[in-house]
Parts: sequence; C-alpha cells; structure tokens
Amino acid sequence: MLWNDMREYLERLDQRGYLKTVCGAHWDLEIGAISELMIERGGAALLFDEIPDYPKGFRVVANLEMQPRHFAVALGLDDSRPLPEMAATWEQTIRNIKLIPPQVVPSGPVLENVLSGDAINVLKFPVPKWHEKDGNRYIGTGCCVVQQDPDTGFVNVGTYRVAVHDEKTCIIFTEANKHGDVIRRKFWDRGEKAPVLVSVGQEPTITLLSECHGYRSPEGVSEFDVAGSFRGEPYPVVLGQSTGLPMPAAAEIVIEGYMPAPDQALIPEGPFGEWTGYYAHGRAPETPIEVTAIYHRHDPIIWGSPPVRPVRANPQFDDLDLRTKRELEKQGIPGIEGVYVLARPDFRVVAIKQMYDEHVEEVMRALEPGGHHYHGNHTWVLVDDDIDITNAQEVHWAIASRLIPEHGVRVVPSTADWQLDPRVPPGVRTAPKQDHSQDYGRTRYSAHNLILNCCRPYAWRDQFPQVNVNSVELRRATVEKWRHLFDTV
Repeated sequence: MLWNDMREYLERLDQRGYLKTVCGAHWDLEIGAISELMIERGGAALLFDEIPDYPKGFRVVANLEMQPRHFAVALGLDDSRPLPEMAATWEQTIRNIKLIPPQVVPSGPVLENVLSGDAINVLKFPVPKWHEKDGNRYIGTGCCVVQQDPDTGFVNVGTYRVAVHDEKTCIIFTEANKHGDVIRRKFWDRGEKAPVLVSVGQEPTITLLSECHGYRSPEGVSEFDVAGSFRGEPYPVVLGQSTGLPMPAAAEIVIEGYMPAPDQALIPEGPFGEWTGYYAHGRAPETPIEVTAIYHRHDPIIWGSPPVRPVRANPQFDDLDLRTKRELEKQGIPGIEGVYVLARPDFRVVAIKQMYDEHVEEVMRALEPGGHHYHGNHTWVLVDDDIDITNAQEVHWAIASRLIPEHGVRVVPSTADWQLDPRVPPGVRTAPKQDHSQDYGRTRYSAHNLILNCCRPYAWRDQFPQVNVNSVELRRATVEKWRHLFDTV
C-alpha cells in the first residue's frame, strides 16, 4: 500500500528534502504568488500554515505534483533516476493494473467534523485567491470531484475547477462532454439536481488519477478501482450523508451538494488563470453547487494545484506522452522512440527511427485524422531518433535544418469545443445550456492541426550531411573526468 492519506505523502516529501513550510503567507494572492515562483523555478513543494484570518493548523499545500521527483515519490518510484527511466518503470506498472473495487467503511478521519445546516461555511477554510486577476477564490484546483452515473452506477472521479461564491455555494466549471458533464446532464434530463462531492485534500494516487496525470482510466472504469490496484487492496471510502456518494475515508475536506440544471440557476464564475497561461474563458455563467454538508479532519489541509504559465524550469512527469506512444504502437507502427509535450497546451514532438519508405507518412496519418476532438489546434513535430525530444533547442534545430516546407508542412482541418483554448474567437465561448440542440451551449470552432515533418528524407537519408557532434561515449567520459567544471552549470 502506497499511502493511507495525504499527510503520509507530505512526511515523505519532507524526509526527501522536497517540502518547505511557509508560515504567515496571506490567502489573498501571497500564497498564489509564492507558489507560482516556486513552480516556475522547479523548486520544492510548499506547506502554508499560520495563514492570517485562520486558525493555526488550517493549511494549504501547493506544488505537490508539478515536479517529476515529487510525482515519482507519489507513485512509489525511484525518484533518484532520470525522468525517462522513471517513466519507463511507470509504463510497466500501468500495463499490469488489476482493478480492485473500493470498500465502504463505517467511518474515517474525514468524519471528524461534520457541518450541516447553519454551520455550513466553505470560507471556514483558507481558500486562496491564486492569481491577481482571478474573479473568485478557488477551493477546487487539486480536487477530486465524485459523481455517479444514474444509469450504469459508474463512479467518476475527475478534476474540475471549483470556485467559492459564498459560504454555502460553490461554482464548478466543466468542459462539455467530459464525464462530469455527461453524468450531471443525465440527472438534469430527469428533472433532478445532480449530486456531487468535491474532495479538496486526499492522498496522491487518487488525486493524480483524477487529474489523468500519468494514467487515464479506461472508459467506464472508476478511478477508485484503479487506485485499489496501486494499494493492493480495496480503496476505503465512506458515503455522503445526503448523496450516498463515496469519498476517500481519509480525505482532508469534502464538500457535498447538488448541481441545479442551467435553466434553474447559473452564477458568474471567473476569470481564472488557466494552465495554458491565459485568462481565456473570462467571466461567464457556470453551474452552482448548493452545499448540503461539509466533512473535514481536524487541522484540515487544502490541496492546491493552481495553474501557472507552462514555462517551468523542469518538465512534468507526464510531459513524456506514454499514451500517444502506446496508441501508435497499437496501430502496428514500429520505431516510435518517444513522444514528448514540448510546450502546452498541445505542442508535441514524436521521435521516429525510420525503418521504411512512407514510415513518417504513416505516423502523420495516425496522429491527426481530423474531424472533431476535445482539445483544439494541435501542433505535432516529427523528428529523427537522434534528436533529444526533451530539449527544446534540439527540436528547434531540427525544424530549422531538416524541415522542407513544400513537402513537410501539413494542415489538417478539424473542430473542437474546448472552452479554454486562447485562440477561440470572441463571442464563441458560451455558458452551459439545457438545450441539447445547442451542443450544451459549448459552440464548436475551427481548430486545425499543424504537422511538421522534420525527419531526414527517407529516400536519401544516408546522404544527408552528418551531425557535427562528438560521440555519446566521449561526451560522457569528459563530463565524468571534469565533473567539477560542470557541477555548477
């Protein structure tokens, strides 16, 4: 078993020297600003305590999963290894998942405090205002939103941003046709409010599964079942008193409530500084959560995962795109050496060991068939296997020296309904609507894909000029012998 709760994870990070405690930072911008700077510099995880206006012990954590070594600790990997080796070990782990359903237990630490009726107060906790231009305080950034499909019984655990509106009301933003949106609409179609739980502090494996970091649960498979595989035993859950939904038994804070249909209530939400590096969605009407109960541990901790500009000093663990690599391999395409997210939201590099004529063309056809998809405006760069796809300078060099524009540039017509794309034209973003004929109010837009073939032409690859670089062996030996010259560089 990896973890009983988030506190064990924090203790391990502290033991590894990956956690810093910050006392006295204010919830209004100061916690967010410190977190942003630390994330951009590839620094430590942060535990904020003694937050003004709140009791000592009511805490916030941030930067828990933004650095590869923090992520490795969360997954039980050897965090001393280079990122590609950690990712390879993780890939073997997820190939051998054996689903274990969760177990309902009679009690757990999350039930140490139960607030209902007049006692409900979401602002009892030091909810940060993460960015200067945010329109709300956001309690749900590193959260797990739990919902159950009324038709199939499938329990989904997803991450959707959750703002605080007032003491008894939150607001949730969910993209169209995500699991959380599909489930709530089934309730709305029945004329019912949709039940929901929001856990805002929980052990790391269910959090990472909720965020689809490192692994995306197959369609119809609950993240609780996958988390059981990592534990080697059923994941312990307790049930919400009014909704009957399962929550992590050792969660820090859980908010329980119901979401009314859009024709019953919408509340302005945002803007919010998003992971694309923009305030793209603006302030718009979104779905409220009418809070019916709050459960929390003594001295509760909010898991904060505020988005920042994707310009971090260190890559994220899932910048190595194992999912796309597996999809290409499933289609029978050999020679895929790696897929890497060089820049977010959707700038990916694929390294190919060319083995036959039309090999690169085969990859291009498989990557982007066009049509409609969730994320829009993908950019793919295809390079030879001698390029380090994690090194932006090498990728840029491949584009500059191997791309033949008249043959190697392809635009694939597509559409998307992703609301956070900063390239969505003005007036296209809209609020959720009950009317199905309007695609739930999330209007589709043109989102073409760009593919750049920066591989050596297969027909004359052997005559392509050789690269001016010393051998791997000579470079490694030089660094080993003269390490003192390089340690501070």
